Amino acid sequence: MESIVRAQLFSITAGAMVASAYMYGKSGVLGQCLGLLAFYTFINQIPSGVGYLYTLVMTITLYLAVEVLTYIRKTKYSLRVAFCVFIFVVPSVGSLSLAIMAPNQYCLDAALNVYLTDAIGILITAPVIVTIFYYISNPSRIKVMFRNLLSLPKSEWIYKAILVTSILLVLYFTDTNFHSASVTYMILAPLVTLAVFNFSELTQILLMIIGYGQIFHPNAYDNLHTLNTRLSLFFMFSLIIYIMLEYKRSLRNEIEGNLHRLYFDKQSNFGTFQKLDANTLEKENFIVSAIDLRPIFKYPLEKRDNILRHISRFFENNTSLYNSCYILYDVSALIILSDSEKLAIQQMHDLPSKLEKYLDLRQESFYPEKIYYCHCRKGIRINQAVNRLNVHMRLGYKSSLNTMVDCDKSDLDDYIGMLEEFNPSNFQILRQNYLDLANPEKVTFELLSRFHFEGKVLNTGIVFQCAQKLGYLESLEHVIVHAQLKYLSGLHKNSFEYGSINLTPEYLSDGRAVCQLLDWVDNLELDISKVNIEIVESGNIDNPEILLQSLTYLKQRGFKLALDDFGAGHATYNQLLTMPVDSVKIDGSLVRNCLTDPIKQAIIQDLRSIATTLKIQVVAECVETEEEATYLKMLGIDYLQGYLVHKPTPV
Repeated sequence: MESIVRAQLFSITAGAMVASAYMYGKSGVLGQCLGLLAFYTFINQIPSGVGYLYTLVMTITLYLAVEVLTYIRKTKYSLRVAFCVFIFVVPSVGSLSLAIMAPNQYCLDAALNVYLTDAIGILITAPVIVTIFYYISNPSRIKVMFRNLLSLPKSEWIYKAILVTSILLVLYFTDTNFHSASVTYMILAPLVTLAVFNFSELTQILLMIIGYGQIFHPNAYDNLHTLNTRLSLFFMFSLIIYIMLEYKRSLRNEIEGNLHRLYFDKQSNFGTFQKLDANTLEKENFIVSAIDLRPIFKYPLEKRDNILRHISRFFENNTSLYNSCYILYDVSALIILSDSEKLAIQQMHDLPSKLEKYLDLRQESFYPEKIYYCHCRKGIRINQAVNRLNVHMRLGYKSSLNTMVDCDKSDLDDYIGMLEEFNPSNFQILRQNYLDLANPEKVTFELLSRFHFEGKVLNTGIVFQCAQKLGYLESLEHVIVHAQLKYLSGLHKNSFEYGSINLTPEYLSDGRAVCQLLDWVDNLELDISKVNIEIVESGNIDNPEILLQSLTYLKQRGFKLALDDFGAGHATYNQLLTMPVDSVKIDGSLVRNCLTDPIKQAIIQDLRSIATTLKIQVVAECVETEEEATYLKMLGIDYLQGYLVHKPTPV
């Protein structure tokens, strides 16, 4: 029994020593040295000084092991070397030293016992202690571990419970004499093999600890030789388990490594994101450029791949940039990496026109307009630059005449920043009154929005364009509409005829948004007839049928409807004839300078005639001079809006 207790003590001590050395290096070695000295001085005093001898030998051995591992830490086989050093070298040096220097205390059988218990202790307890140290220093990982456990399906829990129970039953009920040991391990072999491939490494180690505890049965051994035989069998069995674990780990690393080397696609042979990321890790200063490929990705697959192959051949045969090109499918862009700023801009300045001519000769319909680029420095992850380029490509820059667009000097940064960090305090409601030419005493007005960011006033039109292209339009409209309805609900219902709010076709085509709008009106106890919804110009109307159904429903509920910006965007005669609107607003571009432009005059007169036939009212916006007001009144326009009538003011 004394040998058994001593074996267990050596096992736990060796595991703790190796764990502290592995985790904390030389300071860990010093700590375990002081711990052993205190143990052998005050707790387990050995008169012959064997404990001090063991402390000295193990301290020197672990110190040298740490030195070796520090030197080879970054090599490919560092983990395997660490395994061999801690499992074989460290225990063998300690036990051999005791056998040679203290033969009266430790015979060869006793030294073998020390070696086996040290090796097994390091094998099964050191990983557990290291894991405990890790979770102590990273407490958040404990929650993640339990969350992962709780997310396992019930069938997996049952399967693993049966497997663990089977292993424990074999260990507990099998006869512990030496002759049945081989039978025990034959039964355990398939069960443990299943455990290796179905449990985490830590769980497998805990199973080995339980098995190790079963070895030390009180009636299991007659002498030290029998104990050593049993320990040897268990040690070999544990090594087999670790070899299987190493195989599983190596296989996982190999799969991950192969995935990182999958740099090329089948269409263009351009490098993909993994290679781009790897090639920028060590670069100091470089430029990342992009060509927008989104038009290509709208084509059918075969046509898209054919254009990509032509683009690839163009860069390979007509430029020196082929090896620096990377196609990113998730952002639909061709990324070009360059080291030199002057060389990059010089090479890429004419790329769009050259590529367009190359594709035109091959009868491929893709017209790259611009090159977007930004400057990067070491330490900035490439995905940050790609995201920035992607944002600016989506925004378009259609008005820019330059083929090279510097995304670091963009006028849209404030707009992007405001939308990404949107706060209701970044906008305010403005009110601009109309002039009812037939009844000037009636109060009607439009509610507008003004945005600001970091002390700068932003262009409202550009804000909504950016919001639409970057996917912020829905959330932005929700905040603005709710604030405007809240303002209207605070006015006395007899103090105004109606107030206009602007909504996009996207908003009005969204059933959930319309339901939310009606809920807000009901909750605010707002008279629906006091709300005039202006359908603003916002690109193309994707689904006119759904929009028409939604407008008809809102009209039935009591809202007034208006078609905004007639003469621009989607606001055409066709929309005027099909939408159930009460009024139409002439776009400011038609009103401005209408006195000197006969074409504008003809359009306004035609619109007035059609509106009279449809029995709808006409509002002229951007009226700025008395002459324009007089002319529009002569034509029979119902309402005037503009700086001449009333300037937008915060509510």
